[in-house]
Amino acid sequence: MAESERRSHAAGGIVTTVRDRLHAALEGTPTPFPCSFAFLIHARRREGEHGFGVVTLAGESLPLSVAMLSSLERTTSLIDGSSPVVLGPAEPFDWSAPKAAGASWNEILPVTRIALWYGQQRADVAAQRATGTFLVAGQHGPQLVVFCGTRPEGWPA
Repeated sequence: MAESERRSHAAGGIVTTVRDRLHAALEGTPTPFPCSFAFLIHARRREGEHGFGVVTLAGESLPLSVAMLSSLERTTSLIDGSSPVVLGPAEPFDWSAPKAAGASWNEILPVTRIALWYGQQRADVAAQRATGTFLVAGQHGPQLVVFCGTRPEGWPA
């Protein structure tokens, strides 16, 4: 399945509800610094995937990739609009798998673990990986609402 086929835009349903709640939360939650972007991280089970996915402010649902998490390490973020955190990949390499036997290209799979550190961004990413909390995608979560000062580099709207 092509990457564009793994993204979905909501015409209704739960993704629309999440999108609307993200907009309401971003507009109505007092934050320690101005935030212009928010998203929901959730356990993704679509198409048999086992890992994390995100729902964006635009109502797009897609797998959470290592590249997306890497850009979060450089983005000022808040959990639920209040707790400063640094989010990043638990593993510094991309998860990918052949699309089909004999295929000449791979598709990116959603990551299964996220590293989380409370507090402001730190320069020493190696030390962070050694001391962070790891979140593992399970059947029912975890789920995180994340606010960012700006849209992380490389993320869709």
